[in-house]
Amino acid sequence: MDERETGANTETTGAPAPSEKGARKLPRPRAALTWVRGHRAGVGAGLLGGLAAASVVAATSLYFTQYRPDQQTDDDAQRAAIAAASNGSVAILSYAPDTLDHDLTAARSFLTGDFLTYYGQFTQQVVAPAAKQKAVKTSAAVVRSAIEQIRPDSAVVLVFINQTTTTSDKPDPSMTSSSVKVSLSHIDGKWLISSFDPV
Repeated sequence: MDERETGANTETTGAPAPSEKGARKLPRPRAALTWVRGHRAGVGAGLLGGLAAASVVAATSLYFTQYRPDQQTDDDAQRAAIAAASNGSVAILSYAPDTLDHDLTAARSFLTGDFLTYYGQFTQQVVAPAAKQKAVKTSAAVVRSAIEQIRPDSAVVLVFINQTTTTSDKPDPSMTSSSVKVSLSHIDGKWLISSFDPV
């Protein structure tokens, strides 16, 4: 073989292929993908573990704030709370000019706390003058009542009431229906009304 043929072959093949030692190592896509998948799986497992721990905390909190207090109150306690809310509601909303002082005193015996203070001021400044000047007579009757929430030291009772009112200007009885959310506190073995909120 002459030199021209050798040159031709050199031009055709071009530069010699680099050796395996000098070649750059390209990244391995499969290995990278496997790492990403493994990382995601680790993150997912961590999140699931966190959610499980949060669920345990929530369940424990629910037990001590809802279930356990409910277990510490029996049917007798519920009946007593309903009776106190019902009787107290009737006392608050029933009075007559001739028996006003007795009626207001009886109503106060069902109350406690800030609501007792408010009721005393309101009846003295508003109810008593109106009852005497306009001969306001009102009587209430409980249609239905039910426990909304009860704990050993507090309760909420929903009370449905019919109230009949007469005055010197309107001697014909007028009836109104209302519902009241009655909050109670258990003090010295007795349920007393701590708030009285129409709903």
